[in-house]
Amino acid sequence: MKRPTAFLLGVLTSALLVSGVSHASTGVQLIKASFDDIGLVVNGKSVVMSAPPFIYNRNVYVPISTVAHALDAKVSWVNKPASVGVQPAAPVDPLAVYYNGVQMEAGITNGKTYFDVPAQTSAYEQATGLIPVVSSTGNVNFQMQSPPALASGSTALMSLKPTQLLGDFSNPALYPHGQLSGYWPASVLGQLYPGQYAIQWAVNPGQVSVIPGLSYALNGQYKTFSASFAVDDLSKNFAGYVQVSVVGNGKTLASTGWIQGGAAPTNLSVDVSNVTTLALQYELKGPNGHFYTVGQTYKAPAVNPDGTTSDPIVVTDLMNAALSS
Repeated sequence: MKRPTAFLLGVLTSALLVSGVSHASTGVQLIKASFDDIGLVVNGKSVVMSAPPFIYNRNVYVPISTVAHALDAKVSWVNKPASVGVQPAAPVDPLAVYYNGVQMEAGITNGKTYFDVPAQTSAYEQATGLIPVVSSTGNVNFQMQSPPALASGSTALMSLKPTQLLGDFSNPALYPHGQLSGYWPASVLGQLYPGQYAIQWAVNPGQVSVIPGLSYALNGQYKTFSASFAVDDLSKNFAGYVQVSVVGNGKTLASTGWIQGGAAPTNLSVDVSNVTTLALQYELKGPNGHFYTVGQTYKAPAVNPDGTTSDPIVVTDLMNAALSS
């Protein structure tokens, strides 16, 4: 039921939401405003207001502080000259996204460590073979359409079953059924890599992690092992370092060297002729310089370098791991 039209005497300092035009005025004015039980919904949720909204001159006025707080923004008032300032809590800016050197539709970032790409975009599906599907809860799940091809004559390491999983890789709560890849596309310096061929290891804030490793039985069937290793864009602010060592028959054959977030992927090409057992051993060097190797426990900081407790501390990508004969 409509409330009767009312007269309001005072200085209007509420937010003008409907009209894009602002009118400069000073002093006290007598206006005729309409109150009509107007509700306010922000991001699908009803918001209780500090003062009732009203309609004046075909524009809807609501308390700007109420709207700003509902959006986690900060509001400030300046007396001279009279003005209201609104500062978004997490500005969202376009971010150029590339896949194998080809620019894709822009992604978005919150200016910290999260990196998102547009969902349900055919360009991403065609380039990566991954179909982004948005669930009813707003989560984005990537589904494999067709795996991208590796070099001719190569065998994806992911197609072989590991003979041993160590550390976090052996934790079924972290890697159900020993599934080490395919959870999400890797992203390094804005370039996407298919998750199908990426072994991904992540450590979250406050997590007690056991440095992982894994091994494969090659039985001398292959000549070369190749892969790329990097810290994912999800954790490019990680102040420590990570590396992966390639071990054949118990002897270290090669290492990626210490990698930090924000660096380009390091490429490996290792001679594995006559290697019967191939092992990949992860190592981590914390921001304080302390060194952790396979099987050792690393207690991650409770707060991410960007000041959040939700972003992962570090995410690593071992991409396009393959064996050739």
